Amino acid sequence: MTFAGRADFAYGNARLRARRGEILRDADYERLFGAGGDALLGALDATPYGRDVEAAGAGDPLRRLHAAIRLHWSRSLEEMRSFYAERARRLVDLLLSRFDIHNVVTVLRAQAGTKGPAGDALLALMPVGWLVEPVAGETMRQNEFAGAVDLLAGRMPDREQAEALRAAFGEYERTEDLAALERAVVTDHVVRTTATLVAAGPDARALLAVVRREIDDHNLLVALRLQDALAAGAETEPPPSATRLPGGSIPVAAFEVALHAPAPTAVVRDLGRLSDGTWLPPLRRWAASGDLPALERELERRRIADASALFISGDPLAIDVPIAYTAAKQTEARNLRLLAEAAARGIDPEIVRRELLWPEARA
Repeated sequence: MTFAGRADFAYGNARLRARRGEILRDADYERLFGAGGDALLGALDATPYGRDVEAAGAGDPLRRLHAAIRLHWSRSLEEMRSFYAERARRLVDLLLSRFDIHNVVTVLRAQAGTKGPAGDALLALMPVGWLVEPVAGETMRQNEFAGAVDLLAGRMPDREQAEALRAAFGEYERTEDLAALERAVVTDHVVRTTATLVAAGPDARALLAVVRREIDDHNLLVALRLQDALAAGAETEPPPSATRLPGGSIPVAAFEVALHAPAPTAVVRDLGRLSDGTWLPPLRRWAASGDLPALERELERRRIADASALFISGDPLAIDVPIAYTAAKQTEARNLRLLAEAAARGIDPEIVRRELLWPEARA
């Protein structure tokens, strides 16, 4: 992907700022607490989700809720994509490509038989990008893994990505190591994405920061999981290159100290100063609780909150606004799914409250 000239985000960003008022806020989620499936559908019918609730049809309320959420999310992000052209469009495509790579990995796992029925895998796909229906269903219906990979590679809009997938699958056929296949595909995506964003210069600065932050958070969590495994008596340590991703703002070697730290407080001391100090508070809470999933959720919340805040703090004529809009819509989809499942399964409201990503909470 090549870039020439400066990106023009003015028209698209004006459209997205106009839609900001339609994004659900904390008060909206408070009103939805404890509502059953039919009540949730009724409440959403009076919001921008109304046309998607209607399109979801009749039947089981939980099924309709999930369908409406998927329809709305897909429509919102694809409409966002359509607001931009040329260089700006290419950068927005890079922003949304994270969903493409998620979908590719989901299909690979399903075809390898590790993630349940194909129908479940279809529901796990992000409804954005090129790997949606009818391509997704056609790929899932392939009787052989090799046939699915060949179809995926043939439909990929990025030829380099297709070549990387074919090469990685060739190695998989020799080793049958699915984890290595996934790592090769994701690493190729990350390496080429970061290189493209670096080459794009100032227009891509905010998106490059977002991508590098995700990589850094991923590598931190990998290091802490490996530390847990070693502390539990694992006999071998996976090679760092096999589990961590390149391209972050923090060199992979910096995470080595976590593997052999004598105590969590040593991890806080050695890693808390990295990432401009933003890791220090969540790492202190992790050191006190030992709750790694809670740390993962907190890092995600912080990334989403900071990305959404670009509506205010970011450059109004740059990729910052699409980043903020995408984060806000992703938050909506996640929160509404959680509320729908909680209503159907009778989950304690306080648990739901803790798990929601509150758009206006910055703590």
